[in-house]
Amino acid sequence: MNCPNNQKVNYAMFMLVGEAEYWWHSTRNLLEGGEIIITWEVFRAKFFEKYFLNDVRRAKQIEFMQSKQGNMTVGEYAFKFEELGKYFAFFYHLDERTKCIKFEDGLRPKLRKTVGIL
Repeated sequence: MNCPNNQKVNYAMFMLVGEAEYWWHSTRNLLEGGEIIITWEVFRAKFFEKYFLNDVRRAKQIEFMQSKQGNMTVGEYAFKFEELGKYFAFFYHLDERTKCIKFEDGLRPKLRKTVGIL
């Protein structure tokens, strides 16, 4: 969502249901009891710590870093790159230039050479 960081926590809290809603209620109480200001970064860190296991996160990061076009079309590769990039972007903020370089590096050599010239 395109909203200011100070409103993202409220929006995310509104979207939580069931166990996640219960988890956040108790986590928020603990944070506020420790006089921690709940920013978007704090919420996000706590959420991913709870719901995105380190092993899964690491596997997705490795898969992103090692992604190659292989036998896929450029469209299929671009889709996979974007999907894997979402996981990576949760923890590392890639700028557009870095993403482009990573994408090009994963293309088949002949395509990479052509794109590199452009």
